[in-house]
Amino acid sequence: MSHEELIAGKLAEQLNDLRSGLDSVGRQLRDALAALPVVPDEAELARSIGEALPVPEIPEPVPAPLPVPAAPAAALNNALLYRVEAIEFAKSQSEILEALLQGLQDFSQRAALFVLREDTLQGWSGFGFEGNVKTWKSGLNEDPILRTVASSRSRMLLDGAMPAFIPSGQTVKRSMISPLLLKGKVSALLYADSGEDGKLDHYSADILVKAASLVIDIFPLRQKRDPLPPTLENQSIVLPGAVVGIPAEKPEEDVLFEDSGTLATAEEEMGESPSSQTIVADIPPEAASYSAPRAEIYEVADVVEEVEPVALETPPPMEATAPETPREEAIPQGEEKVHEDAQRFARLLVQEIALYHPREVEQGKRNKNLYALLR
Repeated sequence: MSHEELIAGKLAEQLNDLRSGLDSVGRQLRDALAALPVVPDEAELARSIGEALPVPEIPEPVPAPLPVPAAPAAALNNALLYRVEAIEFAKSQSEILEALLQGLQDFSQRAALFVLREDTLQGWSGFGFEGNVKTWKSGLNEDPILRTVASSRSRMLLDGAMPAFIPSGQTVKRSMISPLLLKGKVSALLYADSGEDGKLDHYSADILVKAASLVIDIFPLRQKRDPLPPTLENQSIVLPGAVVGIPAEKPEEDVLFEDSGTLATAEEEMGESPSSQTIVADIPPEAASYSAPRAEIYEVADVVEEVEPVALETPPPMEATAPETPREEAIPQGEEKVHEDAQRFARLLVQEIALYHPREVEQGKRNKNLYALLR
């Protein structure tokens, strides 16, 4: 064979190999393309995703909260006002203390009142206890709690404990001891507790104690400073057909607290007022024996000057009119209670000023400068 035939044969073999290789590569590419996933349509893909996701539930709208209605007047405040008025209008010291204990039944489970006499506490009355409160007795210096309350003149609260002068019977959640003051001094002590039920409004109880202290303090002045309006009976006026009766004698009341000062005693201590006193001055003998010289008498001629009368015009008569009486403004309907409370508070304030400042009041009456003196 010639060289040309050999070269042509080799080239033919190489060409066949290349063709077979290209065929195999083409098959592999076709297989690879067949293995690739088909690109999905965007709209179809979005629809499929939307169907696969769960539909969210729309929450129901929450209704707006209803406005809270205005709370009615608390029954507790009404009860407290009623109990304070019962103490204020009591007619004796014992009635004041009884009204105090009755009022405490609304704000405590148990209570006991002790009267202080010469550093000794004597039970007076109470409620909620099994024993007789009147038999209870304790010394003021024997109990440190009593000494603290008496010296500080303020209430004391105890949580889960009872003082030693109260017989132990049942467990209590809270107890209180409050002093009753008379002329600034401790005259009685009030004990109150919650019992096992926890019923103790120590704020309201302390208000009742302070009200009782004030009413007892000004009680001797009530007849003098705040008299009741006159009635037909005390004016000796008898209606036709009525039978005149003899007034019944009032029983003597046991005075629990002695009166330590009234306007009458204050006036006695001040003595006689300067307007009714007579001052005697010491006159020296030289001034007493001195006689004034006689005055010379001169004769003076009477001079009479004639004056022509002047004619005066007579004014026209004027109609006499009576001065108008000022009319009191009528109290608006529904405000009567407010005016009564204001007048009652003003009377209590005036009585307290007259009680604690008798000398200033008397001096202001004499000099007519009461407002400037007490301001």
